[in-house]
Amino acid sequence: MKQASLIIAFAFAAWSGFAQTEKPAALSADFVQGSILTSSYEKFDGFIKESLKKDGSIIFVNAQGQKKTYNVSNLQSFTINNVSYISYLNDFYKTIAAGNKVALYQKVTDNNGKLISNGTESVVATTTDGKVGDYYLQSKKDNDLTLVTRKNFEESVSQVCADCSVLISDVKSKQIDYTQIVKVVEKYNNCIN
Repeated sequence: MKQASLIIAFAFAAWSGFAQTEKPAALSADFVQGSILTSSYEKFDGFIKESLKKDGSIIFVNAQGQKKTYNVSNLQSFTINNVSYISYLNDFYKTIAAGNKVALYQKVTDNNGKLISNGTESVVATTTDGKVGDYYLQSKKDNDLTLVTRKNFEESVSQVCADCSVLISDVKSKQIDYTQIVKVVEKYNNCIN
């Protein structure tokens, strides 16, 4: 019994060491603990400095202190300060709300028309409609992002959440409006059809 407890304690200590990577002293305060999921689905923990508004990229430093710059072409997603970001059609989107049926994202970069390198070649980026700060719903059914604005709110929600009549009724009767977009996601994810 003592041996089993010792093994469990050692395993937990080893795991905790991996989970709490110590920040190298040479890194500036701009680097915060985070993780990346590469385009080849490899996950790495380390430290991230984001410069999304400046050039749509992040700088990642691993536990060994090696730095690498990533952009939308070589990442699936990344997380900093417990906030997740996804890469979709040459831009990054911040996760606002997630669930089992639909997620809500906010566009944080606009790379439309810019040259983006994927490591072997540079291409002119084509992105989603909309601008930085706009919201997008993503249905788990098709994974496409649907732009949601004040102007198209009712139409977009009706399209993405068509199988939840209670939600559609609330939107059409103006009981839920654009300012309550997070509530749309919560209600739809809890909707029993």
